[in-house]
Amino acid sequence: MPTSLAEIQARLLESFRRQGHTIVTTSEADIDLLIDVAAVPDGDEPPALRMPERAQPLMLTVMRDYHLARRPDNLVVLVGVRESFDTWTHAEVVSTARVVMARIGSPKVVFVSASEPAQLTYCTLEGGHPSEALDHVDRLRDRLVASACAEEVGGRYDVVEGALSAETWRETTIPDDIVRAGHRMHQLGLLPPPQQISEYVSPHMAQLYQRYLGLKGFSEGMLFAVDPLTQSTMVTASGSWDVDKRALHRDEVTALGGSVENRVQVLAPVGVRPKGPSVEAAEVLALLGAVPLVRLGRDATGEWRVDPQGEVEVPIVRAGFHAHVGITAADPAIVETIEPDRQRYPFGFGCGTDLMCEVARDTVERSKAINDASDSRRFVRWPMLYHGEMVIELWKGETSSAPFTTLLDLFDPATSDAVTFRADHVDQPH
Repeated sequence: MPTSLAEIQARLLESFRRQGHTIVTTSEADIDLLIDVAAVPDGDEPPALRMPERAQPLMLTVMRDYHLARRPDNLVVLVGVRESFDTWTHAEVVSTARVVMARIGSPKVVFVSASEPAQLTYCTLEGGHPSEALDHVDRLRDRLVASACAEEVGGRYDVVEGALSAETWRETTIPDDIVRAGHRMHQLGLLPPPQQISEYVSPHMAQLYQRYLGLKGFSEGMLFAVDPLTQSTMVTASGSWDVDKRALHRDEVTALGGSVENRVQVLAPVGVRPKGPSVEAAEVLALLGAVPLVRLGRDATGEWRVDPQGEVEVPIVRAGFHAHVGITAADPAIVETIEPDRQRYPFGFGCGTDLMCEVARDTVERSKAINDASDSRRFVRWPMLYHGEMVIELWKGETSSAPFTTLLDLFDPATSDAVTFRADHVDQPH
C-alpha cells in the first residue's frame, strides 16, 4: 500500500531527532523550522486546481494555530498528492507549487506523492524542486536544515539621503545601460513576466497577503553594473515595487554604496526617493567584495577603459545578471563555468539569503578568469543550484563601450553560438 502522509511526517521527525534536533509542538522560544501537513483532494483536475484555499494564509495565522510566542523563521508544509512529478516539465512543477504555496500560505512545500514508492519533492518559491525517493528521508531532512540555516537578508537596506548630486545622477549612463539590457534580455527570452499573487488565489486572499504581509508578487531576475563615475553599484529595483525587469525605467535602477552591519546602503540622488533594491543586492556586494580591483581611465572619447595608471579603482567585475534559466552549453574558451562546490554547499539556497552571499564569495574566489591575469576570458558563469544562473563580464582586455552589450551578444543566436540556454527548464541535480 502507498505510504501515508502521517507516516512520512513521523519518519521525518524521527530523522530530526536522530540528528539531535529538539522537536516541540508549542514554544515560547524561537522556532527554527515549523513543519505542517496538508493534502490535495483527489479528483480529475490538475492538483493546482484541486488545492483548496485556506481562509487566511498559514504564515499569517501560524502563531495562533500553534500557540507560538514568535513567528517561526521557516515554514514548510508537507503536501500529500496523488501524482508523482517524474514526467512533469520544470514549468509545470514550478507553476503547480506556486499555486499550492499561495493557497496554503507557505513559501516552501514538500509534495509527498501517493505513488509507490513515494516521492518527496521539495519546492521553493524561486523555482527549485529537487526530489528524493522515500528511503531518502534523511536527505530531505538535510535540505530542510540547510534552508533553515539560511537567513533572509535581501530586504535589509538603509537609504542615504542626498548621497549623489543631481548633476552626477543625470550624468551617469549606467542606469540607462541597465534599462537597455533588461529590454534586450526580454527579447532574448531571459526574463519571465512578473508574478502576482492574485494570479494564484482569490481576490480576498490576495488582499490579505497585501494588507497584512505586504506581499503582492515578485519579479524574477536581476541586473547589476559597477559605475566608475559614482563609485557605486547599480542594481535593478525589487519586484516588490511593481518593477517589470523586462520593461525597466531609469527610476527603477538603484545605486548601492556598500554594506554596513549587514545592511545594504542605498545611495539616494538629491531630490530622488529610490526604490528598494533587488533581494540579490547583498549577494552582488558580497561577490564584488571578494574579487581583485583594477584601475580605469577614460579614453579620448570619454569611455572607461582598463588603465594601470587610471584614476579610478573598481572591482574587476563590470556587470552581470541573475536569470531563472538553465544554460545548456557555454564555450569554455570564451566563458568560464564554475560548478557548485557540493562539498561545502550541497544544497541550494534562496535568493537574498546570507548563505547565498557565502556561495557567491566562494564561487568568485575559485574563478581562474577573475583571479589569474594570464586568463584572457572576460565572461564567467555559475549555476545556482535548482533555480538559475549568475553570469558576469569583467573589466579585462578590450571592453565594449557599454556594459552588457558583448555579454548579451553571447546569448543571442543571431550574433553568437557561445552560449545556449533554456528558459523553460532548470536542472534539479540530486
